[in-house]
Amino acid sequence: MVQGSGNTAEQPAGVIFPDDGQVYGAVRNWLLSTLPACVQVVLGQQNRVAPPLTPFVTMTLVERTRLATNSWIYTTTTREVREPVKLGVRLGVFGSGAGGYVQTIAALWRDPLAAAFFAGLPFPLAPLDVEAPTQSGFRDAEHQYEENWTVTLHMQVTFNLSMAQDFATTLSVIALSADVSDPPEE
Repeated sequence: MVQGSGNTAEQPAGVIFPDDGQVYGAVRNWLLSTLPACVQVVLGQQNRVAPPLTPFVTMTLVERTRLATNSWIYTTTTREVREPVKLGVRLGVFGSGAGGYVQTIAALWRDPLAAAFFAGLPFPLAPLDVEAPTQSGFRDAEHQYEENWTVTLHMQVTFNLSMAQDFATTLSVIALSADVSDPPEE
């Protein structure tokens, strides 16, 4: 759609739950509960926003892989489609101590306490695995090298797509007579 064309944006055919913001919020809350209070956690793709003072962690969704065929149920007014998806969230860990923080994240992502933390959410999210942390060179605005580590967390999230559905609650039947012999002649 062209901006300023006067056309309104199309509405989605259904409502998806959870949305990206809810997934980011759940992962952010887990990171904040795992890392020291001095570490900030922010979205990785933001425009015109200065990075926080170090240390900090950025989060970016980088993968969506279907894990199985959809399942569905019907309610009185909707069709509820469930899709299990493997999500990957890439974390960038910046600042002094980043190596220790990324090691803590990688070690605790598959811990039973992480699974218990996410069990209380209003949507299914379960940690699956974590890629090996890697270090990359990072120069700040003052051309100074800062410690920077990257790790990708994989999780299973079951998305629910709720779509309005028409149902026939009553049917009218009209019997019509037909001139046919029973059984039909060949």
